[in-house]
Amino acid sequence: MCEILEKLNENMTKPVYKHPTFVIDKKYYRTDLKRYWLELTIDNNSLENLLVIMKNPSRATLDVSDKTVFNVCNYVHKNRKNIKQLKNVGKITILNLIPHFETYSKELKKLGEEINDLDNLEHIRKYTSENSKVIIAWGNHPSGLFKEYELIKNNVLQILKENRNEVFYVEKLSKYGNPKHAQVWSYNNDLLEYK
Repeated sequence: MCEILEKLNENMTKPVYKHPTFVIDKKYYRTDLKRYWLELTIDNNSLENLLVIMKNPSRATLDVSDKTVFNVCNYVHKNRKNIKQLKNVGKITILNLIPHFETYSKELKKLGEEINDLDNLEHIRKYTSENSKVIIAWGNHPSGLFKEYELIKNNVLQILKENRNEVFYVEKLSKYGNPKHAQVWSYNNDLLEYK
């Protein structure tokens, strides 16, 4: 019986998501192991670039989305008329606390000290200095990385403070003070100011 379950688990794959049809242009900067940013244009007539800072990239590329990026795009697109902060968004830029590709965040602990990526912080600093609106959406710390995650998170929050960004989160904060992960956003969740 265990062998059957193991075989089933081996053969199960995550669903493949395409970028929503309203995404009209895509750009990114990545290496084989990391993605530093992903820009998705949703409206050429609106000039605002909304930054969304998440935990780490899963699988989204220029050709294929993943559940989290798909969710972010749909949340913003569907709420542009209802939520004033999203009204003029023409581009969504996805950034991450940890730039390493990993679908299962519990596996990030294998990286140890490598999760502290100074190049990634510089990309975050650059984007947040050029754009004012930011949604934080990184969820709670990955298993086994509480201290390291808190350090990265606090560094990013300090950058946002220095750049005087307008910072938001969706629906609620966890008991650890982390914003709801974008993968579990619902389209009717409120966008709230982070203070």
